[in-house]
Amino acid sequence: MYKQLKIDDFRKVFKLPQDYTVSGFLCHGTWKREDEILNIKNALSELDIDYKINTFSNFLQRMIEINVNGKRYWFDFSYGGAMLSEYLHIACLFGSKKNILIGSCGGLSTKIKSCDCIIPTWVYGNESSTRMYSLENKNNKHFPNEALIKKLKSNVPSEIKIHDGPTMTCQAMLAESWDDVQTWSKDGYLGVEMEASTVFSVSNFFKVPSVALLVVGDNLIKKENVMHENFQKSANQRYKIKRDLLKVSLKELLEI
Repeated sequence: MYKQLKIDDFRKVFKLPQDYTVSGFLCHGTWKREDEILNIKNALSELDIDYKINTFSNFLQRMIEINVNGKRYWFDFSYGGAMLSEYLHIACLFGSKKNILIGSCGGLSTKIKSCDCIIPTWVYGNESSTRMYSLENKNNKHFPNEALIKKLKSNVPSEIKIHDGPTMTCQAMLAESWDDVQTWSKDGYLGVEMEASTVFSVSNFFKVPSVALLVVGDNLIKKENVMHENFQKSANQRYKIKRDLLKVSLKELLEI
């Protein structure tokens, strides 16, 4: 069935060249696609990188392709894990060497402030986009690559506060209750997001190193959701922080 599809099957259906490959995969957990296309263009320009952006017209159209020095990098804009898992699957088949997620998360720790950065050391995820890629996993814990964490962490600007620890993947944000927030916080989770477990599970299935950099937006443990004035006031700051994290991620993917 679908799991048995090979590289050439996807090249054929997407009308890609027979030698088409992908060198790296970058994902931004957001619904603001056009804003983040502008953000990554600014990040590339600030890094003084000569690049070309290509678009897709088929199933891949949510993504853009960034071409640098003849190598292709996929940049996706995801909101949850269903289509993300398929893009990741295909990118790994096409040869992606590293998969990086930049996302937002709700804060679950009283020690964490809005606009801080969480780098998950592991993620709890029990969605089908994680389970189907880790059928032997009995505790639903999904892990990033420790070496990749160390490299990216050392390059994050010092003004961005970093926290290490577990996060929770929950793709049904509107179903989250105050009881859920309190339970997750008591269980030691630093944040709740939508994509990290999928990125880690699919990447680990294909033995591709992965990592996530999450910016705290809605500080849930302080009862601040996305409609709270503090969330609205910090929008510009979060946007800038994400551009800084994009630059860190691009430097790692491009090995510059």
